[in-house]
Amino acid sequence: MIDKRIEIHAAPMQGITDVYYRREHAAVYGGVDFYYTPFIRIERGDFRKRDLREYQEDELKNCVAQVLPGSGEELRRLVEPICAKGDKRVDVNIGCPFPPVMAHGRGAALLNNPDKLEDVLKALGDLAGEIEFSLKMRLGYADAYQWRDVVEMINGVSLRHVAVHARYAKQQYKGECDLDAFEAFAAECKQEVVYNGDIHTEEDIEKVLARVPRLKGVMIGRGLIGDPQLARVLRGEERLNEAESFRKFHDAIVNELSGRFSDGKQVVGHMQTYWEYLFPEGDRKAHKMIKKAHTLDQYTAGVSMLIASL
Repeated sequence: MIDKRIEIHAAPMQGITDVYYRREHAAVYGGVDFYYTPFIRIERGDFRKRDLREYQEDELKNCVAQVLPGSGEELRRLVEPICAKGDKRVDVNIGCPFPPVMAHGRGAALLNNPDKLEDVLKALGDLAGEIEFSLKMRLGYADAYQWRDVVEMINGVSLRHVAVHARYAKQQYKGECDLDAFEAFAAECKQEVVYNGDIHTEEDIEKVLARVPRLKGVMIGRGLIGDPQLARVLRGEERLNEAESFRKFHDAIVNELSGRFSDGKQVVGHMQTYWEYLFPEGDRKAHKMIKKAHTLDQYTAGVSMLIASL
């Protein structure tokens, strides 16, 4: 059980942690202080309508919109629909490591371009009176100490916290998290700091806290998707019956998707992305059935087999 003062943030993951996932995870499992939307962005001069629609459908009080600006002007545009909804919190992503995102000067590419980052942070500062901002970043673009080029800029704006994935962008999700570099960043950063990267157990959190005792919270991505009960367990709550709770969680998402998509294949395609992370130690034959399913019946049979093995 971790200290109650440590916040638990559920990291967003495109294609997985959509509005249905967030809603049902909160209802069945809980334990999360804040959920984040997969980033809202502008493409070809306009909003990605699907991202915006899913955000506008979300009624969770503890859901925070994450935006992906490439300039100060984009940030100003991105916060407009968030303010229109009545929300007052925005998370600004300057850490996404995916090459197509960085190729357009967004995400972690900003860490490699201090002038563009300064433009984004200036807009953030101008808007900070009406909106509470946080940042999501990496330690750097090409190395784990590149944050030194931008930490003073980050210190100079009003933020709720800075969430740092303890890798640099070119690593993607490979290799070990760099706790030495994260500890050095936390020592020089005047903002509240949230740790992100390879959190799967309470011991993983304690290892970071030993380095940075003032830690405000942890942001958990793949670890929480793989074990949906992780946050509640970290909060000291009893683990729910694995099969029953997951059946309730899973079927609620499938039912909502079935109302959205007219074709069962679309539901299957969407749900299969979850299984890249869910129960990695689960029945291998069931995992294979789920992965190869082409119809909703085939998919459901594979899921039932896996649930029976829990």
